[in-house]
Amino acid sequence: MPAELHVTSPLMRGQNVVEVQKRLLELGYQPGVPDGAYGPTTAAAVSAFQRDQGLEADGIVGPRTLTALQGAAPATGRASAGVSDLATRALAKSIEFLGIHEEPRDSNQTQFGQWYGVDGVPWCNIFVSYCFQKGAGYTIADGFKGAGVKAGKGCAFVPSTEAWLRSAGLWVGRTEPRPGDIAIYNWDGGRPDHIGIVERYLGNGEFTAIEGNTSFKSDSNGGEVMRRNRFLSQVEGFGRI
Repeated sequence: MPAELHVTSPLMRGQNVVEVQKRLLELGYQPGVPDGAYGPTTAAAVSAFQRDQGLEADGIVGPRTLTALQGAAPATGRASAGVSDLATRALAKSIEFLGIHEEPRDSNQTQFGQWYGVDGVPWCNIFVSYCFQKGAGYTIADGFKGAGVKAGKGCAFVPSTEAWLRSAGLWVGRTEPRPGDIAIYNWDGGRPDHIGIVERYLGNGEFTAIEGNTSFKSDSNGGEVMRRNRFLSQVEGFGRI
């Protein structure tokens, strides 16, 4: 194994990366598919592990991080729940904004749009991007080429977010969700319409999610940050950071 594993161009590859990825999965972190490529998703999982271990969260696997990985028990950090630190922090940030609404009403103008640099437009995906960026220091769709993607901010277009989740190996499909999962909704069988952050699974196919630009009258353009009860039948699937 090289002295350290970094994110480089081209990506570092090899069986040593596969072993790190598999170990992260065993510990409950989410490096993506164990494909042997040390990319941003794997580095983010390493950073989450490092934070839980009290190490410098630089996303680099050096001797100290490798030793910690080899010696960690499955209950380390958030592994027992199978929830990554990034997802937990993004969810916590989203909950802070419950009740926030557009100002003026029905304008699509929010602090999230102002931050994104594109205000006055539908903002459910902007809200999710904001929560991951501000809460977890993680940029959704970073480096991905797709409609609505803005470098350093995230994504404003739900179909692009889904395409990125799939391409990055972060797509888990329509399954029992975990807190912090990204829920991609599809109301009519066409392209996906809406997005939120899973809060918890209630059983029997039902879960709660924190969503921006929703309401009880308009699921996808309601103008408020709300906690909504949803069902697996309403989702295209889930992404897991």
